[in-house]
Amino acid sequence: MTSISSSGVTSREEVLLHSYFTFLANFSQDRAREVVEREKEVCRCGPINPWGQLLGALVQLAGAEKQYLALSFLQPRSSVFLRKEQSLKTMYQNIHHDCKQVMETESGKWVG
Repeated sequence: MTSISSSGVTSREEVLLHSYFTFLANFSQDRAREVVEREKEVCRCGPINPWGQLLGALVQLAGAEKQYLALSFLQPRSSVFLRKEQSLKTMYQNIHHDCKQVMETESGKWVG
């Protein structure tokens, strides 16, 4: 069920976010990422645009959730010669930082 704004009209952004989080809740991280990537192509927002920044963070969040649910962070490293992947905790911290930047840009205040 989509949420309706105070004007009674559901915005494109609200529909996108509802779809995205519904896919995440149903363990469909790839579908959630696809929804956001399609929106990025349609709106052609640059990384300077707050909506574009949020879309980038949502793509990262879908990837982090997929890695979390696969429990790959619990698997021991088999070789020291493999490329070191970013830790899951670091991924979530980066997403958090990106979202705080969007909030700061939009509101002019630092959200703690």
